[in-house]
Amino acid sequence: MRGSLTALLAGLCLMGTGCFVFDEIDQGVALMEQHSSAPKTPKAAAGKAEDDGAFTMAALKKKGAGALKDLSGRVEEAMKKAPDPENTMIKCRLEGRVQFTRKFDCQSRGGKVDER
Repeated sequence: MRGSLTALLAGLCLMGTGCFVFDEIDQGVALMEQHSSAPKTPKAAAGKAEDDGAFTMAALKKKGAGALKDLSGRVEEAMKKAPDPENTMIKCRLEGRVQFTRKFDCQSRGGKVDER
C-alpha cells in the first residue's frame, strides 16, 4: 500500500513537471523566433544576401566569372590594411598552462597576460 502510494505520487509529480518543462521550451523558441533577425522565407534570405554583397553560392553563380576577381580584390584590400596593435598575439597564462592567443581573448577567458 505504501509503495503504491509513493509510486502514484511520484508519477503525478513527473507528469506535472513534464508539461511545465515543455511549455518553457516552447516559450523560449517562440521568443527566439520573435527576436530573430533572419528572414523567414528562402526567397527573402537570398534577396538579403544579395543586398548585403555577401558571398553566397547563389550570388557567386549570378556574378559568374567576375566573382573570383571581385573576391580576390577584396582579399587584397583587406591584406593591405595595417593590423590593430591591440589585437596582437601574446602569451596567456590560463589554468596553469601557457597559451598563445590574442590579448582580448586571453582576458575574456580569465587568463593573465604574460609579459615575459
